[in-house]
Amino acid sequence: MELVEVHRDTYGLNRCLKVLNLSKGTWHYRRHKGSERRTKDELLKERIVKVIEEHPGYGYRRIGRELAERPGEPVNHKRLRRVLNSYELGLRRSLPRSKPSAVQQLVATAGRSADLVKGRSFEILQAFSTDFKELLYDGGAKKAHLMVMLDLESRWAGGWAVGDGRNRCVALQALYDLRTNISSLGQRLRGVVIHHDKDSVYTSYRWLEEVLLKDRARLSYAQRGARDNPWIESFWGRFETEKNGELILEAETLEEVKEIVDEHLEYYNHKRRHSALDYRRPYEVVLAAITGEDMLPEL
Repeated sequence: MELVEVHRDTYGLNRCLKVLNLSKGTWHYRRHKGSERRTKDELLKERIVKVIEEHPGYGYRRIGRELAERPGEPVNHKRLRRVLNSYELGLRRSLPRSKPSAVQQLVATAGRSADLVKGRSFEILQAFSTDFKELLYDGGAKKAHLMVMLDLESRWAGGWAVGDGRNRCVALQALYDLRTNISSLGQRLRGVVIHHDKDSVYTSYRWLEEVLLKDRARLSYAQRGARDNPWIESFWGRFETEKNGELILEAETLEEVKEIVDEHLEYYNHKRRHSALDYRRPYEVVLAAITGEDMLPEL
């Protein structure tokens, strides 16, 4: 399109289109669309500038939220970032990347040795895999986040929590839930391995304080994210295919989401038979390992 625009006056439009194997219909369509796109971008630029004038410290995420609440055409993050870059509205306002914390530097230095589960086998209740899962609800208009603590061997969901963000508060709630449920079985978290990725939540001092100092457990960091944490990823795959996604999507409040998650995980632990467990239930397998009796008591 640019070459035709440059040389059409010299060689004629038809010759330029023929040499470049470009149809006249495509030429006119692209010119029309390009002009229309520039017009829309100009209008969006004006809206963005108004937001920046009021909130000079906003990045593209906050600008996007602000635009969504103001009159005008909806805009997704890809288009917003493109327009910010095209008109150089974001370059001078970008913040320097934050320096890794001391814990993050330590984990990076440790490398593969920070992963305590890879290539190793564990008994029941000796290692738990965890991560966050984004849940869309209220027809997709809102997001919640679920964190589950999954026993590697029995697949028992020992603790979980749901919140409105992927944050330390949700992580600690899931840890407290695991601690309570482990205690009810007469067990402790001392020496237990908790495996996850290198997310800032899992490298925060508060998380380390609870896991390492209070519980005397051990932390393990997946070096390649989901690829080095297949247990929880497999769990998420089952979670999504058992109609939970549809039910959660229809939920209107965060409390409804929590109720749906609680009901499913209680079913998952106590009633759902797992082929990998010889068609037994996770809680049944855990009790058998603790008591030595291969049976499921009345619930």
